[in-house]
Amino acid sequence: MKTKKIYYGWLIVFSAFLITAAGVGAINSTSGVLVKPVCEDLGISRAEFSTYRTIVTLVGAFLMPFYGNLINKIGVKKVMLFCTVGLSIVTFAYSFSTELWHFYLIAFINGIVLNGLSFMSVGILIRNWFIDKLGIATGLAYAGSGIGAAIMAPIVGWVVENMSWQSVFRIISIVILIILLPTILFLVEEKPKDIGLNPYSNQKKEKEKSKENKVVFEGIMLKQAIKTSTFWLLVIPIFLLAILASAPNVHTVPYLTDIGYSTVYATSIVSFIMIMLTIAKIVLGIFYDKFGALTGNLFLSGCCVGFPLLAFIASTPGIPWVYAALYGMASSGASIPIAILVSNYFGSKDYSSIFSIFTMVSTFGASIGAPIMGAIFDSTRSYHLAWVMLTVFSIIVLITLVLSNMTSKKIKE
Repeated sequence: MKTKKIYYGWLIVFSAFLITAAGVGAINSTSGVLVKPVCEDLGISRAEFSTYRTIVTLVGAFLMPFYGNLINKIGVKKVMLFCTVGLSIVTFAYSFSTELWHFYLIAFINGIVLNGLSFMSVGILIRNWFIDKLGIATGLAYAGSGIGAAIMAPIVGWVVENMSWQSVFRIISIVILIILLPTILFLVEEKPKDIGLNPYSNQKKEKEKSKENKVVFEGIMLKQAIKTSTFWLLVIPIFLLAILASAPNVHTVPYLTDIGYSTVYATSIVSFIMIMLTIAKIVLGIFYDKFGALTGNLFLSGCCVGFPLLAFIASTPGIPWVYAALYGMASSGASIPIAILVSNYFGSKDYSSIFSIFTMVSTFGASIGAPIMGAIFDSTRSYHLAWVMLTVFSIIVLITLVLSNMTSKKIKE
């Protein structure tokens, strides 16, 4: 009896899971834990220190189109290897910082190597291997970031308490090398054809298309894509989804405590949000695969509209848990739909270039979400207008996602 071999693409998904776990999650796990010890040691404010992460994000965002073209030219594997070494070096370098400007300088270099191990590069790798099951493959790969952060967070906390904040950076730099170098060198294959395979696809669908003599849509170039209404209709929700995901992230605990809940209760809600976000990346991917782009868009939009509305009545017992569930699902909209919808609407012909533009748009949205919500509170002493703003943004997301799906059909004609 013959045993059916597992398609190698699923090993690529596992590799991508490890890449996002060590290259994204492990780094993110330090964000909140290091603020207090570093600021106390160097005598700087929390706002000054937090700016170094903003520098990393913005530099990385500006370079995304460059990385999209670079991956087209030399391949995603070489880019990942270069950025693995670079990220390990700059993470180690943070441990030698004795002044604020050291963090800022290293952050600039950090931003340069960021994209090689980001959701963008991983998304391009997964798209090389999957035509069908792209949603679940992307969801599983991206879920590594949440798992990596969850594993590293308590370790980072222990190291800070028992060793030093400098040791945190050094340990993470070693983790990056130990996990990523062998994974990328020995497991990652650029494209299926490199090992004599084809991208994962539904063979029955392909046979039906060939019988009906239908031409398979290969895609369009970036220059053509930006001339379509679909491109610009998709830019709007991708930008707003990033704001919807990032804005309440910092402000959920303050809001819940403002309306009467204890800090312990509020932090438990945030923990549940993180769990839901990890699950949501997989669930949303399955949803897009099983029910298609339009239904997936409607489901995501419903979660987006729901959570800010629930925030208005969060003082009702039990409602914060429902808010957390919907917000966790909505937050996955900052990553999963980009990979799926770009592939669905514009095809594979110039996928990396188009994908990099949308990832850049999402990153800019993520960088301004929390500051905008904070500014609203500072000026009004209330989060009420912020929830109104997010509700309006959610409705716009719903409308533009539906319209982008409707107009995308013209591209394939």
